[in-house]
Amino acid sequence: RKRNATTTTTTTTTRSRRSRRTKTTTTGRRDVVAVAVVLAFFLSLLCLSVRPTRRNDHPREAKVIAIGDVHGDEDVLRRLLFATGATDKVFGDDVKWMRERNEKVVLVQTGDVVDRGKDSIGSFKFIRDIREQTLANGDDRDEDDIDERQVRLLVGNHELMAIQADYRFIAKEELLALGETHMEKYGEQEKIHPDSTIGTKALQKVGLLKWKKIFGPEEPFGKEIREFGSVITTAGEGNCKSAFAHAGVLPEHLREMKIRSEDYENDDKRKSTLVKVINEHYRNSSKGVQMSGNSWQERRQLPSWINGGNGVFWTREPPDASETNGGGEKIKKIVDLLGVERMVIGHTVQWQGMNSICDGKLVLIDSGMSYAYGGRQREAFVCEGVNGVPMAVDVNGKSRRIV
Repeated sequence: RKRNATTTTTTTTTRSRRSRRTKTTTTGRRDVVAVAVVLAFFLSLLCLSVRPTRRNDHPREAKVIAIGDVHGDEDVLRRLLFATGATDKVFGDDVKWMRERNEKVVLVQTGDVVDRGKDSIGSFKFIRDIREQTLANGDDRDEDDIDERQVRLLVGNHELMAIQADYRFIAKEELLALGETHMEKYGEQEKIHPDSTIGTKALQKVGLLKWKKIFGPEEPFGKEIREFGSVITTAGEGNCKSAFAHAGVLPEHLREMKIRSEDYENDDKRKSTLVKVINEHYRNSSKGVQMSGNSWQERRQLPSWINGGNGVFWTREPPDASETNGGGEKIKKIVDLLGVERMVIGHTVQWQGMNSICDGKLVLIDSGMSYAYGGRQREAFVCEGVNGVPMAVDVNGKSRRIV
């Protein structure tokens, strides 16, 4: 009995000790957890006060994107805008301009959105819709200052042809589609059989009438080209600051406009106004112009620096510029006059892709991206930051330096 009592007492004592240890351990663990929670709380407050800036919080550097001659290829236009980060996706009616990411981005389209390809109207509408998003979302640039908008659309020779009733390069597929859409609207399509030669021609004729109306003086597309169109613009900062035009602006064009170069050469403030002066000359000349296309005499309504073969929309001289023919000196003069690092132009297809000449003072970005040209090099011009260099970015987002 004594042994059992002793055993019982020992067992009880052991259990008591174990219980105390368990309580002590549990209490210790709770204390550790409590301390950890308190430390975590204060560390989180510290992190909030000194946390590293997230990628999206960085004040983004100025960036300029330029899209060359689209020529009715809406697909490549959509893909390039997405690849360069301008939009949130490629397809759909709800493609959005990436406003937060592109706060300091300027997008320039250098003309020739229309003709050759079958989606001229769709391409023109799409790029204008993207621009309208930047204005509707509160673009801090003055809405009335066309030359300072975040998305800037330049006029190309094919937009000029659209208001001159020159229909030689409209894709027949597009005219047919316009004709069919128009007839369906009025329930008249069943009267024209599209599979017959006569039916196809009839629908194309209807489509041509529709095209002419779309680019009329009082229609949105027509006003875009005549009243709000631009010959030239400048964008970018530091080494990326560039002038953009369709075929190129040369000193002789300024002389034809009665613009005295010497008035701008040594005055940086006046240099910044030269773009506006050039564009106003164009808008004042083209406003309200409507031609039938039946007479070359009609084209005299526009001055030769606009409509001539060597005018700002048609010249092929800049891509052939060199030091030996004097073209290089002209390019350097206009670049200096505009206070930029280079001039960037489209118009003349570069079968090898975007490249530069004249010691980098002239960049040629018409890469034949449209399927109408075989979709040669589907690239966009991109330059970012003060110390950036011109890059060619393809539809897959792959980039290379333009040389």
